[in-house]
Amino acid sequence: MYYPVKNLNDRLKLAKMELGKSVIQINPNIIDAVKEKNEQILYFGVKNTDQIPSMIIEKIRSNPNYAWLTIDKASHNGRAIDTDLMNPVTYRAMTGSSSGGPINILKGIIDFAIGTDGGGSVLGPAMSCQLPSVIGAGVGQFVNNKKISTDGSEFTGSVGIIAKKVSILKDVLGCVLGDELQADPKRNVKIVIPKKGSIHCPDGMDMHDRIMNHLTKLDCSDYTFEEIDMAGIDDRRIGISTIEKCLKDVNADLILTMEGPVDVYGYGETIPQYFGNIGIDLTKNHGKYLLRAANMCHATAVTVPTSMLASGILIIAKGGAKHAGYAFDLARKFEESIKLPEVWKRCFLEEQQYTGINFNQYDPVDSDFLDISTRRDV
Repeated sequence: MYYPVKNLNDRLKLAKMELGKSVIQINPNIIDAVKEKNEQILYFGVKNTDQIPSMIIEKIRSNPNYAWLTIDKASHNGRAIDTDLMNPVTYRAMTGSSSGGPINILKGIIDFAIGTDGGGSVLGPAMSCQLPSVIGAGVGQFVNNKKISTDGSEFTGSVGIIAKKVSILKDVLGCVLGDELQADPKRNVKIVIPKKGSIHCPDGMDMHDRIMNHLTKLDCSDYTFEEIDMAGIDDRRIGISTIEKCLKDVNADLILTMEGPVDVYGYGETIPQYFGNIGIDLTKNHGKYLLRAANMCHATAVTVPTSMLASGILIIAKGGAKHAGYAFDLARKFEESIKLPEVWKRCFLEEQQYTGINFNQYDPVDSDFLDISTRRDV
């Protein structure tokens, strides 16, 4: 189990520095709220949208292990790119639309973020920031209303979670479902992977080879693999049909892809494509494949970051808690086998402390710069 070590006072100071950027609002009652919590708690943020059912928020908020700290920025009109924020990992415009949450995790403000995903709006931002994530379409965790995507597809978004560890994703989703999401250890799980040569990533690498590089590091005795042609899955409509074929016709339990780099070589955003060849060129090589289609197929999907920039493994599962358990079990195995750079872990995954100055150091009078832990109006 992962436990944070940074104190609330530091988190609040860091959050105030991000107000108007990745943080929209700080919970004004957080100091009183934590008094009713367990000694070691995880702090979370919620995407700035009215589409997350209040029942989901209340289930998480009422859990003694979690405390709601921030409302996190979302991209304008749910766009796939948030031009207001910079990705702290890639130095590119931030992937949307659940854009503020992963930044606030990397800044050390929160431990996990609740967002919404229609066409990759949780999975994409998480992967672009080297963080694991999950969307709950396959276990019935949907948003309040249907929408039309920028490419004309009608969909119902799902609620998703972004965190520092796969174990946090599983625990939080289990809290919402009232289910521990355990996999059946006796069952052989059928997994579909891309056929060799059928799809290449923006850097030219064969997606099949990338996946096999990670699978060879695991004990795969409980899995049966089948390869299928995944040519064209960067087109969302082809991605949807590919997922449906795998889960229905092939009768797969899980689908594996290796996606990214997300929004590094090009931006996965539809609107520029309506402005001629320049816009089309700008949006090529965005590195988003089945992550843009998973929710629209009402599947559970989990991402696991890899050591390649803004890239990760996507695990798509059939609907139901049992298959979500299979996805989490495989995600945990991948996470344990993948070694992220030490500098990354030091800068973003380990304890971060507020290291600025304030006027208390020079003038101990009552002012707006007093230690935030003594105040109630944060």
